Amino acid sequence: MFFLATGVHPSYATNMTAGVVMEKMPARERAAFVMGIVEGLAYARFRKDTIAAGSKDERGMTCIYDWFYKDTAVSFARVDAVFRQHTGHFPSTLLAVMVKEACGE
Repeated sequence: MFFLATGVHPSYATNMTAGVVMEKMPARERAAFVMGIVEGLAYARFRKDTIAAGSKDERGMTCIYDWFYKDTAVSFARVDAVFRQHTGHFPSTLLAVMVKEACGE
């Protein structure tokens, strides 16, 4: 039914691993994809910290933004290296580990 409704055949489905992202996505798309994950992680951190503090707490979110956006050329090189080293893992998981190393939990 799904195939008939969407035209997408299940055999075309691919896990979006870091290897797939590096091999299949053009650089501009990859950059937007990675920035989307970073934005999501930053916002999730803001929500978590704010709920824990009981008031607005932007420190963790700011750390994530500084870690990634302070020098995007360095950040993308670092992300590319990690993605190439761990091709079978999901990009969001790899970025979450990198954020945790840089900014704690």
